[in-house]
Amino acid sequence: MRRVAFTLANATTAQLNGTDSLVHGPGCVTWHSTVETTGSATAEYYLFDGNTRNGVYLAYVTLSAGQSTRDYIGLHCLPFVESLHVNVVSGSISGAFIAWVDHTCEHELDLQHDLLRLQIGTDLSQLQR
Repeated sequence: MRRVAFTLANATTAQLNGTDSLVHGPGCVTWHSTVETTGSATAEYYLFDGNTRNGVYLAYVTLSAGQSTRDYIGLHCLPFVESLHVNVVSGSISGAFIAWVDHTCEHELDLQHDLLRLQIGTDLSQLQR
């Protein structure tokens, strides 16, 4: 598992229109910060797992003129399995995304759940002695 930061200033046109991914492979978005850059129009963008034609919709963000947003989403809260794509539908944005990649959130959560169940079972067996 590794942490990556991706700035939209370095994105290609294909990455901004959802044709190419920002991140290949599984992971989860944990932070994003974006701003509408013209100061005079709204901007909209979508996040997808996979490409925008047949990918899974993850989030929709609308920014009014000059508005910015920054959100800590938390680990495992916005997972993607195939790849992370952004599609700027209208307007102009700048910003950054941070993601933990090269892991599958469902696997991590299942493992944590199983470990907790084992711990609870061990704790209960200690009480029964």
